[in-house]
Amino acid sequence: MINKIVEYLKLIWRNRKSRVGLIITVFYILIAIFGQIIFSKTYSLPPSQKTIFMPPQLSNFYLIFGTGPFAESILVQIIQGAKSVIEISFLAGLFATLIGITVGIIAGYMGGVIDNILMGITDIVLTLPSLILIVIIASAFRTSNPIILAGILSITSWAGLARAVRSQVLVIRNSPITEVLKVLGLTRRYIIFREIVPTLGSYIAIHYIFNVESAVYAEVGLYYLGVLPYNPNNWGAMIQQALSYGAALGGKAVFYFLFPTLAIIGFMSGLILLSYGIDEIANPRIRTY
Repeated sequence: MINKIVEYLKLIWRNRKSRVGLIITVFYILIAIFGQIIFSKTYSLPPSQKTIFMPPQLSNFYLIFGTGPFAESILVQIIQGAKSVIEISFLAGLFATLIGITVGIIAGYMGGVIDNILMGITDIVLTLPSLILIVIIASAFRTSNPIILAGILSITSWAGLARAVRSQVLVIRNSPITEVLKVLGLTRRYIIFREIVPTLGSYIAIHYIFNVESAVYAEVGLYYLGVLPYNPNNWGAMIQQALSYGAALGGKAVFYFLFPTLAIIGFMSGLILLSYGIDEIANPRIRTY
């Protein structure tokens, strides 16, 4: 098992897209883990007309991105806000992926009434207006607990994966190899976890990254809309505050809008490149090496 993981990581590293995406993603993860330890306190200047919304100051490391509405360092705010965005998005992606895999495998392998029930529920979830539903539920709970918030963000994003996994499982279940394994008397658990799940590895990894991407947009959007408890360091809250100070019109708050936006774009770019690379690895027809 370990050898397979190491071999897969080597394939990811050999692919140019996935290598760049992995480096970017790991960079953001390290910021989320160690950022609040290194920058445990907010750095700010005495508020005044000259110190609020200052443009980037290359002479001071803390001010290389400028300052915000209270003369606080934009750089430190972005670093402190990374933990919330990355932790919740990865948890939400994990929850959605686990639910989708479980539902898809059970429905595809068991078939019959269980398949009809699970796919009926899945179809209902697919038809729900996910954004509106998430906003309503988040408004009701108004929590910043990462586990609860991740559960809310993943409430509908598992359905597409469940459908896709079910289709793949149906193909594998009806394959000659699976029939031979059944004849040999191997248990259902062995067939699922040793034969079916490993073949879906790359497929699941790509969908996990997609779920993380969706969770990033959803979380930042909820903070931007003010649905969640106010967190001044969250990138969505920073963007909302910058726009309220006229950043869209090119005012002094433009840097307070620009750098959180670039932080989101950078993180999403890393995830997208990583998913493209994994897709090339998993699909020999488009593999470039």
